Amino acid sequence: MIPFEQTQQDVAEVKKDLKELKALYLQKAEKKVEDDDPKSIDEIEIMTGFAKPTLYGYVRKNAMPYHKVNGRLFFFKSEIREWIKQGRQKTNLEIDADADTLLSNKRKSKR
Repeated sequence: MIPFEQTQQDVAEVKKDLKELKALYLQKAEKKVEDDDPKSIDEIEIMTGFAKPTLYGYVRKNAMPYHKVNGRLFFFKSEIREWIKQGRQKTNLEIDADADTLLSNKRKSKR
C-alpha cells in the first residue's frame, strides 16, 4: 500500500506536469494562429531570403502560392513553407536507389 504522503506528492507532480503541458499546447496553438495571419511581401522577403523582384516574378508566373485582394498581395507562411518543401532535391544515395529499383524492375519485366 502506498503511503498517503507519497500519493499527495504524486498528485502534485502530475498537476505540475499537466500545467506545463497546457502551457506548451497554448504556446503552439498561438503560433499556429500567427502562421494563419496573412503576410505581406515584405515579410515573405525576409522569410525566404528572395528579393522582392524575384517574388513578384514568381507571382506573375503563378509559380508560388499567393492571394490577391483589391490589387494587394497576401501570403500565408504555411503555404510558402509547403511551396519551398516541394523544391527538395534528392541526395545521390536516393538517386542511386531509385536507379537500382528501376533497373531491377526492367530486368524482371523482360523475363
